[in-house]
Amino acid sequence: MRRGHMAKIAYEAPDGVAEEAVDADNITDSGKVQGLRIKLEDESYIHLPYTRVYWVRMSKDEGKVSYSSV
Repeated sequence: MRRGHMAKIAYEAPDGVAEEAVDADNITDSGKVQGLRIKLEDESYIHLPYTRVYWVRMSKDEGKVSYSSV
């Protein structure tokens, strides 16, 4: 599997702060919650409300996300 640009996400989890490193192309707006939908390497998804996201770190070129609908 070819990996694209990577992003790191820190969020509030049941056991405290969790971090995930994922392909930046696997981060989209979630239709289930007002937040992010993240596809993990094992093909599962997590849905994070914006209120639980601490930060998403990626380079300027990687961070081409449109928040116009928010």
